[in-house]
Order: sequence, then structure tokens, then C-alpha cells
Amino acid sequence: MVAKARIFVSILLVCAILLPSLALSFLDHRPEFLEHDSRKTDVTIHGDNNNNNVVRANDFAIPHSDDERRKERSLKEKKKSKKKKNKKGKKSHHQHHFDAFFNPVIEGVQQGVEEFSHIFPGYRVPPTTEKQVEPEINGGLQVGFYQQTCPQAERIIKDGLIRAVQNDSTIAAAIPRLFLHDCFVKGCDGSILLDATPSGAAVEKLSGTNGITVRGFELIDEIKQELEEYCPGIVSCSDTLAYLSRDALVASGLPHYEVIGGRRDGTESLEANVGGNLPLPGDTVDQMIDLFEKKGLNVEDLVVLIGAHSIGVAHCFNFLYRMDTPEKAQMVDPRLGGVMRFTCTDQMSKLAFDATTQYKMDSVFYKQLLNNRGLLESDQILTQDIRTRGFVQRFGDDEMGWFNKFGKAMNKLGAIEVLTGNQGQIRKQCRAVNL
Repeated sequence: MVAKARIFVSILLVCAILLPSLALSFLDHRPEFLEHDSRKTDVTIHGDNNNNNVVRANDFAIPHSDDERRKERSLKEKKKSKKKKNKKGKKSHHQHHFDAFFNPVIEGVQQGVEEFSHIFPGYRVPPTTEKQVEPEINGGLQVGFYQQTCPQAERIIKDGLIRAVQNDSTIAAAIPRLFLHDCFVKGCDGSILLDATPSGAAVEKLSGTNGITVRGFELIDEIKQELEEYCPGIVSCSDTLAYLSRDALVASGLPHYEVIGGRRDGTESLEANVGGNLPLPGDTVDQMIDLFEKKGLNVEDLVVLIGAHSIGVAHCFNFLYRMDTPEKAQMVDPRLGGVMRFTCTDQMSKLAFDATTQYKMDSVFYKQLLNNRGLLESDQILTQDIRTRGFVQRFGDDEMGWFNKFGKAMNKLGAIEVLTGNQGQIRKQCRAVNL
């Protein structure tokens, strides 16, 4: 025990003598260290001989061991991940409030606009619906054209059509035909309604392509007279015919569609202008497509509008010739051929385009074409051409799809070469120009 105590005391004495010397030596060879205040962006470096250097903290890097580097890298990645999450959360939070403020929920029509009217005085957002109606077409034509100047115009026209159909159910098919024959010859300007012009030349209605095959003039006279009593000099004859065509089709089963208005009446009508501007019963598909394209209508519009033959009749001179040629007769269903021969005792006799639903606008007409029961040759050959057959099949299977396209095609037809603004005139009587 005494020996162990002596050894312990000796070690303490050695430590007491050597430690002060080691400490002095350490001070003379101390390493560099950083004096840094976290509130400052500068770092002071202390070294030997009290030489101090100042550098920017962002420009200074401290060496680390491998373990420290790994720890620091891991820490940085965690911080970045956390910042991204926070940033995304803030953005989502702000975006939520932004969307809630500027994008009210839309269900059929836009809601929530009125509750912000006090924030944006005078600011109004138009209602948004599933289907937008283009208000302006062809520089002046628009839906509701007479809402301010003659709000009862469309009602007067519709009532006139209803009275006429009650007396003569066949008049419904005659009006849309009259409308197409007007629009295809120098545009929708009511020129087919004129009995004479100041030039004294023969007018459009006297053309052989028109003549006895167009009618409805007396009905238009009656409606125009009533319009002049309520709104003198406001509603044109060309617009009267456009609205009347819509009402005739709707009375026959077509869903209601809006009609663009704003046409003005022409002052010229020439029989010479009719030739080459109207489709004929013996036209080829090429001829029909070419004619419709010249009027701004495409192949689909052609097949859609041919569907107007779902109602109405044709004179025997427009189709009976098919039975006189073996090649043409082969394209006619034998039962229909028998009806043609039986009915057509003379060329002026008439036969319904679609005898099954003669007074109803429906897709049965297209199904009849697919069974070679089309009355007119120009109708039937649409099933033989690759450019048109697909449309015939589609509309035969999808009546509502055809209905939807029909209203649009009628508005395209009604926008052909129209007179608007200060062009033309508003006739007082549809049979004569104003003098």
C-alpha cells in the first residue's frame, strides 16, 4: 500500500511540472478560429501574429470530415424538403382563396357574381351556359335583332304560321323551300318575293325552276301587313321569311332553334340569275357539293338540309323519268316504283317524299334512302357516294343529332350574301320595292 501511494504522488508531481509548459506551447501554435455574430454577414478570421482578415460569410467554406459532410448534406436536404412543402402549402392556400374569389362555381349559369358587386362597382360577368350562342354573325346578323325595335315581331310571325297550318297542313313544307330558293339566288334578300322591279325584267319567281313549285306568298303578305301595323318600316321581308321557315319546321316536329336576324331587302330580282344557282332533281353528287360549297356550305350541310324532304311533296315531272331508264329504275325500290306509276297519272301529280310520316320532321327519311326509297334521284344518290353515305347513315340512326345540326345549318343558309346596315331597304310590301 505504501509503495502504491508513493507511485501516485510521483505522477501528480510530474503532471504539475509539465502541464504549464505544454499550455504555453499550445498558445504559440493555436489554430485559426472564427469569430462570428449570426446577425452579421461578415466573418473575422484570427491567425498568427494577430493578423485579422474579413471576408463575406457567403464566400467562406469550412472544411469538414466525411461524417460531418454526410450529416450536413442530410440536414440540408431535409431543410429544402421542408421549405418546398411549406411553399407549396402557402401557394395552395393562397390559390384556394384566389380561385374562390375570382372563379365562382358554374352550374348551368355562373353564380356568385352578385355577392362581389359591392367590391367591383359596375363590374358584371355575363352568364355562362353549356352552349354559347354566337351573338354576331356576318357583320350585323344576330339573335334577338328586333327585341328593342319590334319585340312582338317573332310572335306575330309564329301566330300567322299557326293559323295557316290549321287551314293547310302542306304549307309548312313550302316555306323552307321558298327560303332556300331565295338564299341560293344572290343571297337571302327577299328577291324571290318580288312580282316586279323598276327595270321591268322578268323576276326570279317566274323561272321554270321556281314557278309552280314555290308557294306561300299570300301567307307572307298577310304577316307583313300585320307587322307594318305594329312596327312600320322595321321588319324586313327577308327576315320574315327566315323566321317563318323556322316556325314551319318547328310546327313539323323540329326542336325550336334561335334565328339570326338583321337582313335587309334587295331591290333586284332577275329570272336570269336563277340558272345554275339552285339544286336540281337530276344533279350528281359532284354538282350538289360544288353548288353548296359556292354558297359557303359544306358536305355535311348538304346532307343535313336535304333532310327537309322529310316533309312535303314533289311533282311527278321531278322523278317519274327514273322509271323510263332501266339503269335508274334499278335504284328504285320496286314497291316505290309501283306507287310512282300508279300515282303519276300526269306530270303535275304529286307524291310525298316520305309517305310514312309526310307531315313530320324525323329521321325516317334517311332510313328510306338507305332502302332505295328516295323519291328524287339527287336524294337517292347520296347513299352511293362515299363522301355523303356516312352522313345519311348517321342521321338515320341519330335523329337528335340531326335535329341539332339542322338549326345551325339553317342559320348558315340564312347568312348567305345578306344585306345589312344601310344596304338595301325595308320593303313596305314584300311584292314590290319602295319607290
